[in-house]
Amino acid sequence: MDQLVYLAASWQASHRDGAEDPATMMGRAITGALADGQIDPTAVDVLACVEPLSWNYDDIAANVAAESGISADVETAWVPAGGTSPQDLIHQLGPRLRAGEIDCAVICGAESMRSRRRGHVDGWPERASGVNPMRGQAAFSSELERRHGLSAPLQLFPLIENALQAANGRTASEQSHVAASLLARNAAVAATNPHAWFQDAPSAETIGEVSTDNRMIVHPYTKRTNAIMDIDQSAAIVLTSASFAQQRKLTERSAAILAGAGSEEVWNPIERERLDVCRAMERAFRYTLDAAGLDASEIDAMDLYSCFPSAVELAMDALGVPLDDARPVSLTGGLAFAGGPGNAYVLHSLATALAHLRRSSSEKILVTGIGMANTKHAATLLTGPDHVPAAASGAMVYRLHESDAPMHVLERADGRARVISYTIEYERAGTPRNVIWLLSLDNGNRTIANTADGEMDIVETILDDEIVGRCGVVRFEPGSQRNLFHLD
Repeated sequence: MDQLVYLAASWQASHRDGAEDPATMMGRAITGALADGQIDPTAVDVLACVEPLSWNYDDIAANVAAESGISADVETAWVPAGGTSPQDLIHQLGPRLRAGEIDCAVICGAESMRSRRRGHVDGWPERASGVNPMRGQAAFSSELERRHGLSAPLQLFPLIENALQAANGRTASEQSHVAASLLARNAAVAATNPHAWFQDAPSAETIGEVSTDNRMIVHPYTKRTNAIMDIDQSAAIVLTSASFAQQRKLTERSAAILAGAGSEEVWNPIERERLDVCRAMERAFRYTLDAAGLDASEIDAMDLYSCFPSAVELAMDALGVPLDDARPVSLTGGLAFAGGPGNAYVLHSLATALAHLRRSSSEKILVTGIGMANTKHAATLLTGPDHVPAAASGAMVYRLHESDAPMHVLERADGRARVISYTIEYERAGTPRNVIWLLSLDNGNRTIANTADGEMDIVETILDDEIVGRCGVVRFEPGSQRNLFHLD
């Protein structure tokens, strides 16, 4: 147990009446977290700020340190942006805490997207120009993918959902029910979470049905199946070494981190052999469970990253957990209902896990994260300090080095092709505006394509039939620099 790292304190909030800028919110979240653990700011050895998307700063750590009373000379930590950022920081700092190189680290995050989009930014510091939250990280998708409309999670995860439908032999209606039912479970959890942004607990039917209040965004996802960014939320957690926690009598109110790991998928979705399974996720889960000395059946509760339903489905498959498993798959209500504050959501699931373990310390809780185009994956296992499995090592690794080989891609495709997956983007008024096809050519290469503008009536056929696996002809159009696919 002396080698374990402790999640000793936390704080989180949803700011429904307007918010300050993210750095100010982070500073206040740290103050709350340190007060939760009765820890003086001068004890903090490392400060880590998850990159916000709603405001840019030349030196966000300096702003946060000044707001929270942490020394201006404090060591700072950083990882590339993405939904795994909080766990990546834990797994990066964990080995140093275990070795006694540092004793206390704080990780914070906040988003003020709701206030910013409404122009409520009076009193905020000047927004830094030329500062990119990605800081040189590879783009979400390749230039070829972006040229065809695959440029954000809201296009990628529907492609995964449709691939899952085909792989499991389901009809479109059956797959929609699976997705909506999973999110209805999350919505019911959010209804009892005081920090959740939406607490109305819609039914599976309401979530899946297209209506004036629940328009189709990207097939098959309606508005209520999408993670929400239009929120004002903040959170912070405090990590300590075992000796620090024991000396300050923090262990009784702490969570012991049994293990954790991060892994990466082939970066660009088009280059992945399959979309209906996620090998990188499986690797992160397998390492974490093995290092914690546990089997998936011994997990009591989970907070599976839920930016979209397909993310939850992939995680349950990677764990070997059936879709009707009775155990919680979210502690917060997930990103569509509790809130999806940019790269910082997992801080909220970790804070909620700590509160849960303070009430029920014997439980084993798995928290997961996803970043970029279902590219980065992380898993962290926690339990109460008096219920650590004998085989738990406390090991943490920022990135596992196993990887798959990328598929070869043709940018200019001509010939016969088979549908790997597809999705349809819609205008706000409900009119389809783009069809994205992921294709396997007869020679084994991959490509991406769209439907020609004048052939959008194919959408009716797509929605009335099972499309994955069907064939057609793809041609490169020099004028638009796109591949165009015509279904047989």
